[in-house]
Amino acid sequence: MATAPQIQSVIDYRHLVQDGRLHGSLYTSPQIFADEMEQIFHRGWSFVAHDSEIPNTGDFVVRRVGTQSLIAVRSKDGEVHVFYNRCPHRGATLCQTSSGHRSRIACPYHAWTFALDGRLIGLPDEAAYPADFSKADAGLTPVARMDSYGGFIFVNLIPNELTLREHLGHATELIDALLGLSPTGRIQLSAGWMKHKMRSNWKMIVENQVDGYHAPMVHGSLIAANRTFATVRDRKPTSPTRVRDFGMGHSDIDHASDYRAAGDRLFRWTGGIDPERLPGYVKAMNDAYGPEDARRRLIEGPPHSMLFPNLSLAEMNIMVIEPVSPQHSIQYTIPVFLEGADDLNARTLRRCEGAMGPAGMLIADDAEIGELTQMGVANLEPEWIILSRGMGKEEVLANGVKLAGLMDETSQRGFWTHYREVMAASQEVSQ
Repeated sequence: MATAPQIQSVIDYRHLVQDGRLHGSLYTSPQIFADEMEQIFHRGWSFVAHDSEIPNTGDFVVRRVGTQSLIAVRSKDGEVHVFYNRCPHRGATLCQTSSGHRSRIACPYHAWTFALDGRLIGLPDEAAYPADFSKADAGLTPVARMDSYGGFIFVNLIPNELTLREHLGHATELIDALLGLSPTGRIQLSAGWMKHKMRSNWKMIVENQVDGYHAPMVHGSLIAANRTFATVRDRKPTSPTRVRDFGMGHSDIDHASDYRAAGDRLFRWTGGIDPERLPGYVKAMNDAYGPEDARRRLIEGPPHSMLFPNLSLAEMNIMVIEPVSPQHSIQYTIPVFLEGADDLNARTLRRCEGAMGPAGMLIADDAEIGELTQMGVANLEPEWIILSRGMGKEEVLANGVKLAGLMDETSQRGFWTHYREVMAASQEVSQ
């Protein structure tokens, strides 16, 4: 069973994470980072892959969850399996590429060979092993738990008490909203992932994904240069856009509230494409959902959300955050293609490249401010980080979801509240 290095002393997370302020060591401490890998990424649910990435028998992807390298592969019966990327013989890494297609999985060390469902099916000179050696006991090791929602596959390496549905909670509404932009209710992640090395702690990327406060400063040059980006949304403190804390660490920026307030115009979330330029997609949506509901979906658009701990539904992009060290992370980005929306998908690819590509207008800004923040928190003083904008002013709905203004730090506090419970609860149980 996987486990991270043992923590040598107890860290008081209820002291480090307070309502409205955080201790700077949360972004810099190697001990806290190791603790997070164990308590959040190994003992909790994490996103690992989408089933559209491995549509055919033998397709596989390799992903890292916490400190563990995993293989997600589709077997001959159509099922998806997730195994540790380690040969049970002498421990060699089995798959060295991030994705590919194989009829079987062979170890590069001694050629032990495994079926796509993990069974050991061959090894050189099998008769040299003792009589009680059994191939049935030497297959690939699956993760403890795997489950999916809307094609998004999650794993839990060391079982906890929560089902995936309980972990997702109200965040299923966000996945449903994204899938509901497809006439078939399905998305395809087939364009290939972009990979950016970020010189910042993984939690800074999480926070930034649902931060409505930074755009006028961090993306000021883009706003000045791009009239469409500047005007398609109300970015003022008085904007009708709400940030939402869904609980369980999940949050979003609800731009739909802005689009609805701005009027009955479709596709503001695409940058304002004229609906007449997407006749096939509009017709398919009308046929699938009826004109009234299709119109609502095309006005409100996709979610702009962060699902604890590593998956962002970033409108028409999917982002995955991979922690590397306290000071380094990798951000993966891929455009969302909607099944049944070919005329929109080509435009989505171009927008993703323009915003998130190597020369993209958004990601460079966010990477730089993340690096500057990481450098800043490495200083010993001031000891605390302030995270109290809008605190105490949130509207709490009957289902517990909290709403606040676009620039309030409610979404970040939602993340940190759940983080504190996860990190502190594990220590309290062990005492």
